[in-house]
Amino acid sequence: MKLNLLPTTVSKGKQAQSAVFFSALIAVAGLLLGGYLNVSSTKALDTAREDQQASIGPANDAFTKSGEADTIMGTPQAVAVIRDAMLAKAMVDHNDVYPKLYESLKPYIPAFFRINSLSATSAGDTANVTVVGTLDTYQQYADLMLAFSRNPAVISISRSGFQSRDEYVPNIDTVDSVGRPRKDTDGPIPDDKLERLAYFQASVQQEGYTGEGNFGTGTDSTRGAMPTASLVTVQMTVKANLQVPDPRLTLTAGAGGAALPTTGMGPGGPPAGMGIPGGRGGGGGGTAAPGAAAGGATTGKKGGKGAADDSSD
Repeated sequence: MKLNLLPTTVSKGKQAQSAVFFSALIAVAGLLLGGYLNVSSTKALDTAREDQQASIGPANDAFTKSGEADTIMGTPQAVAVIRDAMLAKAMVDHNDVYPKLYESLKPYIPAFFRINSLSATSAGDTANVTVVGTLDTYQQYADLMLAFSRNPAVISISRSGFQSRDEYVPNIDTVDSVGRPRKDTDGPIPDDKLERLAYFQASVQQEGYTGEGNFGTGTDSTRGAMPTASLVTVQMTVKANLQVPDPRLTLTAGAGGAALPTTGMGPGGPPAGMGIPGGRGGGGGGTAAPGAAAGGATTGKKGGKGAADDSSD
């Protein structure tokens, strides 16, 4: 005896018909897609072959022209033209080397340092920079090193020239057994009354306007240090290639396409320095010596004492 447990509403015949219909649709879609891909790929292949045939002629022409150009470039006339063009470009580009170096140093010049001159000389892959200016106190003298040391291009730096005008208590000696306060630039104050009187008479200075530092002279000469300031020289070695192409060596070498020979100065040489109108502190004064320019007025004062010539690497 066989039992049919499926509901009477379920018909297996309809399900089979639906499956056959969808299978036929998928087969037809696959045939259509395959035919389209075959036609499109054949057309693309034909187009590529046509493009290849069309490019053979221009490619052969370009190859021929390239060979002719190589032949021409190897002639002495072409070598000379290339060499001269490279030399001219290198000389023009070198015009900006010194100004760019000075511009890179200006942000690190503190406001209290009035610049009198700024110059640089080539030393191979580095440059020796000399900055001359004035400042007032020993604290500014110490801060000056810190300000310039912020420049990552600085390799070494040294300073000199500060004159301390602060009094200090010296060690006792046979002349001064008390240790009377005096300046670094002054000798010991004698214990003997008559000798001390002669000491102070000899140290009397002129009162009134002295014209020190060329201030108030009415001339265009460079202004130096004021009576209360010191003329300080800062020398730095920085990472900068200031070498100028050597025209004489380049023209006589005849090496077209090669690196141009360079020299620290070259015929005529670069300028020894560049003027910094107004310095960092603003203002200005006078006309500097060749390769330099007058700086601005000193601003700001900080306490301090002592005198020394320091350097750091």
